[in-house]
Amino acid sequence: MMNVIIFKTSVQDKDDLDCVRPALNAFLGEKNWTFDLEDVDKILRVVSPVICTIAVEQLLLEHGFLCIEMPYSLDEFNT
Repeated sequence: MMNVIIFKTSVQDKDDLDCVRPALNAFLGEKNWTFDLEDVDKILRVVSPVICTIAVEQLLLEHGFLCIEMPYSLDEFNT
């Protein structure tokens, strides 16, 4: 089963994204994460077979960016 983890981040633009991209690719694989820089919360979405919340938060912190998991429920989407 895959886990979807949503984070609010302080990544602001393509330059910031380019800074964290190699580390995210190395840790998660390049197809397992996406950023929504248009969203006010600069959302990072991670798909992983394991819960890796703390590791992802730490990875972004090491690159100088805030990263906080955002709780959500599929119930919100009437699934």
